[in-house]
Amino acid sequence: MVAKILKDSLKRGAVQLVRRPMYVLMIVIMPLLCCFALMSMLSRGSIQRVPVGVVDLDRSDVSLRLEHNLSAFQQVEIREHFASFAEARDAVQRGRILGFFYIPKDFEEQLMAGRQPTLSYYINYAYYAPGSMQFKGFKTISVMAGGALVQTALRTVGLRNEQIQPHLLPYANHMHMPGNPWLNYNYYLNSSFVPCFLSLFILMVTAFAIGTELKSGLSRQWLETAGGNIVIAVWTKLLPQTCLFTVVGWAIQWLMYVVYDFPLHCLPWVMILTMPLLVLANQSFAIMALCVAPNFRLGTTVCTLFGMLSFSFCGFSLPSESMYPWVAPLGYLMPIKYYFLISTDQALNNLPLYYSRFYYVALIAFTLLPLPLIGRLKREAADPVYVP
Repeated sequence: MVAKILKDSLKRGAVQLVRRPMYVLMIVIMPLLCCFALMSMLSRGSIQRVPVGVVDLDRSDVSLRLEHNLSAFQQVEIREHFASFAEARDAVQRGRILGFFYIPKDFEEQLMAGRQPTLSYYINYAYYAPGSMQFKGFKTISVMAGGALVQTALRTVGLRNEQIQPHLLPYANHMHMPGNPWLNYNYYLNSSFVPCFLSLFILMVTAFAIGTELKSGLSRQWLETAGGNIVIAVWTKLLPQTCLFTVVGWAIQWLMYVVYDFPLHCLPWVMILTMPLLVLANQSFAIMALCVAPNFRLGTTVCTLFGMLSFSFCGFSLPSESMYPWVAPLGYLMPIKYYFLISTDQALNNLPLYYSRFYYVALIAFTLLPLPLIGRLKREAADPVYVP
């Protein structure tokens, strides 16, 4: 009897999965497409040749030298020169360039007279990564302008280049960056963003799958097929999705660690076994959201909201140490936070598994989270009342 119930419930869940193209799109195509797009964009390690412009109202030797130095940066590419601030701003608004460097009139004259002229740069930060690349290049050139003044002054008194260098750079820097000595933005950003996108899709699809049963009025049939057992009904419905999401997650890990050569300093099976835990934890989080708010609209909204906030609250885009004290703990409410900590400890730093034990326990605990509230979902499924 139990075997027949399990067979019928699994068959029902698999048939619904196959009949709706949306599931294939959201489970397979979109996560892999997002992964490929993000990794391809940063395949060279960082965004390069961001289109920028220059407004040079001085046209002096110093300003031309600044332009030459700016064009030598790989991060930016000078596409256009403009005669005025208004022309450059219009080009930014039209999307022809993403920022411009502004050199005022009489810049060299004021610089030589010690009047502290102002160098300005304008950046379109609607695109965060290209904007950061522009800021880095423009800021470096602005600092180098002071060095250009010192270099010119020392040359006028007859010093050679090898004598000038110690005055411009009296000490040498040695940077040590454990975990990412290549300064590769692909490793830095996508090791967290790509799994977070997968987590977002898991939350949305799970909430949609269960919420649709309640919205369509088929929840009684769904519950009857499972013999009235809501636990069997939920997990047999989600098991085909769990398998697909896990396979997609392994495909993403293969792209990361094999194709794009992300750092993997632990044994591969450590991260391979962590992926099913991430899938189950996110599905359980979505189930809990539907138990608290057994409504299609509210449940999917809650899951989508938490999935989007994960990018910020989990410390991917801003370090947790820099957040407000009441904001940082919110990241620990999401399963992806613990996957991120495990990947940092294991794949990046190769720490003993002992130091990641609490993160694994947290992922397992997420899978048990809906059990105390599952009765509420059962009552709603047995007597569905659609609230628009």
